[in-house]
Amino acid sequence: MFEKVLILRRGEAATRVARTCRRMGVESIVVAPKDEPASRHVEAADGSIDVDFDEADAIPADLLPSILERAGADAAHLGYQGQPEMFELASAAEKADVAVVGTDLDVLGALTDPTTIRAAADRANVRTVDDAPGLYRPRELSVLVAADAHGETAAIAECDRSLSSEGHTLIHETPSPELLFRSDGEAFRMALFDCARRVAAQLRYAGLLEVAFYVDPTGLSWVSDVKIGLPRHHTLIEMVTGTDLVALQLRIASGEKIPEELESTQARGHALDASILALDQQDAAVSSYSVAPAPQGRVRATSSATVGLPLPADDRPLIAKLTTHAPIRHRALLSMDRMLAEMRAEPFATNVDTLRRILGDYAFRAGQYDSESAARFAVA
Repeated sequence: MFEKVLILRRGEAATRVARTCRRMGVESIVVAPKDEPASRHVEAADGSIDVDFDEADAIPADLLPSILERAGADAAHLGYQGQPEMFELASAAEKADVAVVGTDLDVLGALTDPTTIRAAADRANVRTVDDAPGLYRPRELSVLVAADAHGETAAIAECDRSLSSEGHTLIHETPSPELLFRSDGEAFRMALFDCARRVAAQLRYAGLLEVAFYVDPTGLSWVSDVKIGLPRHHTLIEMVTGTDLVALQLRIASGEKIPEELESTQARGHALDASILALDQQDAAVSSYSVAPAPQGRVRATSSATVGLPLPADDRPLIAKLTTHAPIRHRALLSMDRMLAEMRAEPFATNVDTLRRILGDYAFRAGQYDSESAARFAVA
């Protein structure tokens, strides 16, 4: 296992990774703007490196070599998947001979070419969206897969991510209502898991992969995308499986095998994850942020909002993620609505009203929604 991990993101991702590092006895180091008040991720880590840049900006790429040298870390964690600067961060870490957690430079570069996913799916004998012209109102599901350097893979859980707007998934949930309410739901889940594992095996990546599918009303599915790294919505998967996904990342990156028990992990209960977004004044300083008290283990509120500071550039326009977990879907839904009703984040206009409108919609409560439903829910 690593001794010291440099977290090359700020905001909520850095806070999340630092928390697991501390639990595992691994020292965590983060990057902080020089001469500015400490934000949440600085307080969560064991140490920080002061760099001369603005709190509202991303970490300057030209400073990465000196940051890596000053840290003296044997690993660098790149935060959440899909961040635009990830390629530069991974490249700088590899040049400094530092182990990279959360991505692989070769695979990351290959996945920028859509033909890579198509070729991997073809080798795995799995259909892609290129084989589905005229696909009408599909559900969007993703399967999180763990793969290690020893050739083993394990499918962990699926998420329904159909409710997206302007590039942001408003609500994730697991298990997907598409599978929850089908008579053959468990068999369908196992088929999706198998497809995801076969595609992951073809990419030869050690870490976490999210294989996304379109699923049509007849139950046919097609691979639409693959992303590597820790999903921002990982909290709901952790809550239903009891698996610390950051710890799993660190173990795989240090060369360990996937734990045998991961293969037999069964999801328990139902979890919802909502993204609270700032709709205006994204660069404004946070004047207040609060969430309602909630039972430990049933609700998780994650945010990098620090009163007196702007939202970190790594997170904008995201203010917070709320995740609720309960034995049944309806209770998780009601808990989420209560948390949203009592949440405060100023001075921003937010999408909380839209989220609550979705939660109160009869179609959503019945699990009947697809990739075009978010627009309808937003104006209903």
